[in-house]
Amino acid sequence: MKIIRIAYICLLLLLFGCSQTQWAKYYLLDYVPPVLENDRLSESFNYSIQVQEFKIDRTYDNSRIVIRQSAHEVYYDRLSLWARRPPDAIASLITNHIKALNLVTNCRRTFLESRPDFIISGTIHNIEKYMSDIPQNEFLRADLSISLQMIDTKTDKIVVRHNFIRYTPLYTQSMSYFAKTLSDTLKNEISIFLRKVQEYFETIQHQPNPLQG
Repeated sequence: MKIIRIAYICLLLLLFGCSQTQWAKYYLLDYVPPVLENDRLSESFNYSIQVQEFKIDRTYDNSRIVIRQSAHEVYYDRLSLWARRPPDAIASLITNHIKALNLVTNCRRTFLESRPDFIISGTIHNIEKYMSDIPQNEFLRADLSISLQMIDTKTDKIVVRHNFIRYTPLYTQSMSYFAKTLSDTLKNEISIFLRKVQEYFETIQHQPNPLQG
C-alpha cells in the first residue's frame, strides 16, 4: 500500500511538472512590400544588384530576442526567438521589395558567375525590446538602428546611404506586437532607402555619356 501511495505521489509530481513546461515561441520580421500599381516600374533599370546579408553588433548576433532594462543591463529571452536571424531576414526583405518595385533587371542575394553592378549592404546597430526598470517611469519600446548603403562595384564608392534610429512605443507586452512594430519600421525605412536608390538611377540615366560626342 505504501509503494502504491509513493507511486501515486510521483505521478502527481510528474504531471504537475509537465503542466509547467514552457515552450519557446518564434517571431519573424516580415512585411508585404507597400507597392501600388503606380509604384511598380513599367520598365526596370538595366542594372544588377546583390543584396548581402547584413552585419550586426555582437550583442544582437543571437537567435534569442534581446531585452534591455537600462543602459548597462540586457538579457536574452530564452523563450522568445527569431525564426530567422535579423541579418538574413532584412536582406531578404530588401530583395523582395526591389523585385516588387521591378526596380532593376536582376536582383539576387548571391552572384556566382558574374559581378553585380551594385551591392546593397548594411549594419544592424541595435534591435531590441526596451523595458524601463524605473517603477516611476515604466514604458516599453521597440528600438531599431540600421545603416544602409549601396555601393557601385565599378568604383567601390558608396552612392546611396540611409541611416536611421527609431524608438517606437509599445502598448502591450506581446512579443508578436513587438515583431510587427519592428517590421512596420523596416517597411517604412526600406521604402525611403529604395526611393533614394530609384532617384539615383534616374539621375545617372540622364547624365551624358562622356564617350559620346
